Amino acid sequence: MRLQIFEYQCEPSGHAFRAPDLPADAYGEFLLRSETGAEMVYLNAITDPTYKEVDVLLQRHPSLAGVPAIGRADILRRIYGAVACDPDSEGRPFRIGQHPQCTVCSSTDMKSWQEVQPVEFVDLDIPVATHLLWATLTEDQKADRVNGALS
Repeated sequence: MRLQIFEYQCEPSGHAFRAPDLPADAYGEFLLRSETGAEMVYLNAITDPTYKEVDVLLQRHPSLAGVPAIGRADILRRIYGAVACDPDSEGRPFRIGQHPQCTVCSSTDMKSWQEVQPVEFVDLDIPVATHLLWATLTEDQKADRVNGALS
C-alpha cells in the first residue's frame, strides 16, 4: 500500500517525528490505528459492507433521530473500529483517526501534523481490517454493540 509521509509534533513535549498515513486526498478509505498508535489496519469504507451496516444501525437509533447526516458520520467514524473491527494483537480496539505513536515519548496526542514537503511516499504492507467477531453476531447483538458504544 502506498502511504504518504507526514511530519507530526507531539502535544506533551513537542517531539517532531515522521509517520505514514493515507494521502490527504484519499476518499472513503481509512487507516485505523490501535490505541497505542503502534498497529495499523486499512479499511475501504466504500467496499467493506460492515461500514454501511454500522451506519444503518446508527440511522435507526432512536437517540440519533434529530442528528444531521454529518453528525452521524462523525459518530460512525468515532465508534466503528471498536464496534465492527477485530481488535489489535493486545485485544484493544482500532480507531479511525487515531494518531501514530511519538517515536520519543510514545504519546498519541498531537499538537500538529502536516504533509512532508516535497511530498514523500512509502510502500508498506498494511493488513486489511477484519470483522470475524462481527460476522458471528446476530442483528440484535450488532445493535447492542452499537448501543454500548453510544453510551
